[in-house]
Amino acid sequence: MKLTAGHLSYVLLFLITYLAFTALTLHAAEMPKQFYAATLNYPPYEYTEDKEAKGIAVELIKEAALRAGVNEVKFNFFPWKRAVKMVETGNHDILFNAGRNQARQEWGYYVDSVLILQRYVLFKRKGDQIQVDDNFDNAFKYSIGTRAGYLYGSGSFRQALDQNKFAYQMTSESTEHSVTLLLNKRIDMFVGDMLPVIHYLKKNNLTDQVDIVVNE
Repeated sequence: MKLTAGHLSYVLLFLITYLAFTALTLHAAEMPKQFYAATLNYPPYEYTEDKEAKGIAVELIKEAALRAGVNEVKFNFFPWKRAVKMVETGNHDILFNAGRNQARQEWGYYVDSVLILQRYVLFKRKGDQIQVDDNFDNAFKYSIGTRAGYLYGSGSFRQALDQNKFAYQMTSESTEHSVTLLLNKRIDMFVGDMLPVIHYLKKNNLTDQVDIVVNE
C-alpha cells in the first residue's frame, strides 16, 4: 500500500534550536562559523563512510549552511530519539529528517524550505497475501513494525496506529532491524521510507524476499 495523499507523505525538514534560529537572523559578519547537526544513520539520505558524513541530505545541509555564511557543519549520528533530544536540550543546533508536530515547535523552529519529500510504504514478506484497505479497517489481522520516535504525519495511518487498529505494534531502531523483524516473522509488515528501504534491500540482496503491500 502506498502511504501517500491522505495516508502518509511528508517532507524532511530542518528543525533548529532557538540559538541557531537567532544566529540565522544575524548579519553575516556575526554568524557563528560552525553548527552542530544531529541526525540518524539513514542511507542514502545521510550516513558515514570512512568517518565522514555523506548522503543526499548532508550535501543539501552543507550547501544551505554555506549560503547562510556558516563555514562548517559538524554532523553527529545517533538513534533517532536521542538525536531529537540532543537538539531539544540545546546540545546540537540542527535536527534534520524531522517531521513537524506541536511539541517540537515549542522548543525549535522549522525552516520554510523543503529538504526532501519522503514516500512511505508498507513492506511485507514476498509471497504473503496481505492487503490493507484505505482506512485500515482490516488491519486488525496484521502486526506492524514502526520506527521508534517517528511521527508518521496526522492522516489515516497515524490514526490507525493511535486507535490500535493493528493486531500489535513493534518498534525498531533501524531499517535493518525492521527487515530482520519481518523476515523472522515477528511482524507481518513494517512501514518504511521507500528510498532507504529499497537501498538497504538491494545492498543486502534481499529484494527477492521483501515487497510492497498493495491496496485492497
